[in-house]
Formats: sequence, structure tokens, C-alpha cells
Amino acid sequence: MTGRMTVGVSALLLCSCGLMRPVERPQSEGVDLVLWMPGASSVQVLGDWNEWGGLVAAGGVIDPLAGMMSRNPEGFWTLDISHLEGGSYRYSFLVNGHGWLRDPVNPLTSEFQGRTVSLVMIPD
Repeated sequence: MTGRMTVGVSALLLCSCGLMRPVERPQSEGVDLVLWMPGASSVQVLGDWNEWGGLVAAGGVIDPLAGMMSRNPEGFWTLDISHLEGGSYRYSFLVNGHGWLRDPVNPLTSEFQGRTVSLVMIPD
């Protein structure tokens, strides 16, 4: 795959020095999940590819490091998922260790354990 596919980004505004300026989404190579959540102290991606962070593995406890996203100074959290093979994958964001959040800019949804979660399609 050439270029960069970013999933889960919308146009947002951030106040800086009393002036409104657009926040630029992070640019990188590959396929990323992106969430703008400047007030969060941690964001994880729980999904089919990481056994929902360990939730469906033996023991059924979420690993606090599984799917950990990186935060940039503007409050964007990113996770590279370019290693995934082509197909569809369900996922959700876990904010601050407890709040499950569907991707606010991805209209594709599915179900996981009674929750509505997001769905990403990775091209072959």
C-alpha cells in the first residue's frame, strides 16, 4: 500500500493565544487509527486483532498496555495498524481505562459483547 490512510479524524478547532486555528491531524506512513481527545491521560484501542486488549483471552482482564496509543502535543492519539492483513476489524477506544468510545468520525459499526463498536476495513 502506498501513501497513508488515516481512520477516525475530523476537522477540529483549538484555541491558541486567543485565536482560533485549525488543528492539523498527524501525518505518517501506513494505516493509523486517530482520536482527538486532548483531555485524556490514556487511550487504548481494543479490537479483534489484540483479543480486545486481553478481555477475551484466558483470564478476561484488559491488559493496560494492549493497544496503547501515542499522544501528540495537539491532543491527537494515534495507533499504527498497518501490520493488519486485509479484512474488517471491530474496535473501540478505551479512554482513561474505563470509558469505551466508538470512533466519533467513523460511521461503520458492528457489535461486540452487547456494545456497538466501530468497524475498520483494511484493503488487501
